[in-house]
Amino acid sequence: MAEAKTPSPADFTNLFLKGVEQAADLQKKSLEAALKQNAEALANYQKGASEAVGNLPNVFELAGKALESFIEAQKTVIDQIVQQTAALVESSKEGNVSAQKVAEMFAKNIEQSIERTVEVQKKALEMALQQAKAGAKK
Repeated sequence: MAEAKTPSPADFTNLFLKGVEQAADLQKKSLEAALKQNAEALANYQKGASEAVGNLPNVFELAGKALESFIEAQKTVIDQIVQQTAALVESSKEGNVSAQKVAEMFAKNIEQSIERTVEVQKKALEMALQQAKAGAKK
């Protein structure tokens, strides 16, 4: 009878990374579903509004574009988290890396992720503002 193999730490880190990747995929799919549902709702509102007021549908178009920008920003953040988690998992597999070093790398990755998230959110807000200004001029 074969002896049961004890899982190695690498097995656990690989499983952890796989879980993070699957969670990220689910989040991205839910964002895409929200975007689709929003587009359908906006199309219906726009159709009703175009009968009542001529310029009002531009507001709905702007809202749709703003949501698209926000969702793309969120997907970027999700991708960054997966990449940083993968890098952290790889670095933890090195035998000579201490728990303190892994914690420091993780903290640094989180800080970089927050900085990138803020940058992406600023760009999305700037784009929404530009679109709103363009819509107001029409």
